[in-house]
Amino acid sequence: MHAYRGARYDRKATDLTPELLAATPSAAHPIARRNPDNGRIGLYLSPNRVTGIPGIGEDEAFALLAGLFDHATQEKYIYRHKWRKGDMVIWDNRSVLHQATTDYDMNEYRYLYRVLIEGERPLAEAA
Repeated sequence: MHAYRGARYDRKATDLTPELLAATPSAAHPIARRNPDNGRIGLYLSPNRVTGIPGIGEDEAFALLAGLFDHATQEKYIYRHKWRKGDMVIWDNRSVLHQATTDYDMNEYRYLYRVLIEGERPLAEAA
């Protein structure tokens, strides 16, 4: 289960009014899902948005999620872009974990353009 703020949220985010927070529903997402375009299985993890795994106790669920996150964020899987003027980076959210960094001159402007493409509803990978 994913929510605006996870059960063990430890990062600063935009504060929502109680009314907006109440109007922002949680959503169920499979942890593992197959990308229909390339057939690869990907993990859908967000340590700051997860509230738990239905049917599993909180401690067990977060231990499982921590192990999966540790696996997914091994150095061998990390790409860290070194920004230069004119760069543009595009990624497929179905296949990568991403995180904003502040390792650039904060006096410089950066633009984010988000493109959404209609597609399939994500389904869990069958065991």
